[in-house]
This record gives sequence, C-alpha cells and structure tokens, in this order.
Amino acid sequence: MRSAKQIVFQYNGDPTTEESDLDMDGEKSVPEQGSFIDRRGERGKVAKSAWRQVRKNPSVPIYRVYLTDKL
Repeated sequence: MRSAKQIVFQYNGDPTTEESDLDMDGEKSVPEQGSFIDRRGERGKVAKSAWRQVRKNPSVPIYRVYLTDKL
C-alpha cells in the first residue's frame, strides 16, 4: 500500500498561482527537478521540488513543486 501525499504546484515563483493535488492512493509520482510536465494546458520545467511534513496531519506529506516557463 502506498502512502497518501499532497502535491502543490507553484508557477514562476508566484504564490498566488499555487494549485494542489491530493493523492490519497499514493499513485502519482512527484516530478523531478529538470523534468518537463504539462499543466493548465502549458508545458513547464520543474525548477525545484521539496517536501515537508505538516503538524496538523503528519501522515500526509506535502511535496512542493516549483515550475518555470523558462524552458
């Protein structure tokens, strides 16, 4: 059984653009730095990804993925 996680995407360093995907089944992979992904109908490059544990719900880690349109 895989662990649940939340993936938060942020575009070009702008916190107002954050989008969150809750992966309750643990089936989604976290994109690696330097990889390309398609979201919102556009292609973005993963500039950085990091994870942190949240105290409210320590069983669900949050992975933050920072995307850039500077390909």
